[in-house]
Amino acid sequence: MKRRKAELFARGTLMGASFALMAAVSPNWAEDDAGGAVAEVEEVAEVAEVEGRGVEEKGEVRFVSWNLRNFVRVGGPLPADGMRGKPREEVSAVVEVLAAMRPDVLGVCEMGSEEDLERLREMLAEEGVDLPHREWVGGADPTRHLALLSRYPVVSRASQTGMFYQLDGARFPVQRGMLDVTVAVRPGWQLRCCGVHLKSRRDTPEADEGLMRRNEAHLVRKAVDAILTETPEVNLLVYGDFNDTRDAPAMRAIRGFRQGGGYLTEIPCADDRGERWTFHYPEDDAYTRIDFLLASAGLVPEVVERACEVEAHPAWQLASDHRPLLAVIRGEESGKGKGKRGDGDGGR
Repeated sequence: MKRRKAELFARGTLMGASFALMAAVSPNWAEDDAGGAVAEVEEVAEVAEVEGRGVEEKGEVRFVSWNLRNFVRVGGPLPADGMRGKPREEVSAVVEVLAAMRPDVLGVCEMGSEEDLERLREMLAEEGVDLPHREWVGGADPTRHLALLSRYPVVSRASQTGMFYQLDGARFPVQRGMLDVTVAVRPGWQLRCCGVHLKSRRDTPEADEGLMRRNEAHLVRKAVDAILTETPEVNLLVYGDFNDTRDAPAMRAIRGFRQGGGYLTEIPCADDRGERWTFHYPEDDAYTRIDFLLASAGLVPEVVERACEVEAHPAWQLASDHRPLLAVIRGEESGKGKGKRGDGDGGR
């Protein structure tokens, strides 16, 4: 596995050099709309080939999804509300695990402020993991946010923070909103990343936590349907902390129906012992899977299943109460329009 990771990192280095050249030619290109950005990527690629630098034809993307457990107030003083910042040893463990995983794109839950995100980016860069492009989504939760770091330029942003639902006559916000960005991995191939963090399992006086989670899930599915209606063949990855098991109503709602082409297929991940759990409940001493990677029909053929995993790095438990997930994806089109694989649940 270590040798496999080293090979993947070596392959990714050439792609990073290509995009560094793009940034040098046009520093603001990532702020353009998706169509204009892709055109500029292709133009720069042609220049690189003429000058003998070339462009990687078959690179693989390492996407990591992880709930960082309150990555807040890193290195800062305690605020008036008394909530502690993430301890230094936990921060170091987060960086250690991610440096070993070497992500090309990193989607995280429970990120603190934009300054906390920048601090993480800087620490990873010091370890040789350069992820210069980012997205940070503020929501109703004032402390925990969704965020993404990427070595590839962000060419489109459609994150949502004003998502609301009605329950028992009251209006509730989706606490963390939904992160939604598209990154340009290589000329002609983009990856759309939608990050979610559904309502926790903690009881709240306002409403039933399970019903709150189901309502949030239906709004996420509505957003997914809109994406797939507009671009049915999109390379869409929906990821994050769903706070529910795979057969729960919230997860069924987000995956959708197999009929109609909008089904999201779970990317199978396991650790080196074949175990698939991602979260440890200390109170019950229970291990379960509540973190998922879901792929659209357009993305499924590009997933390298044998390389996807639940990371079992020795430092994960100090870093967080969740284990990170890794998806390895080919940055090229493969088998569009052909039959897609399911995940074996036989229904929604």
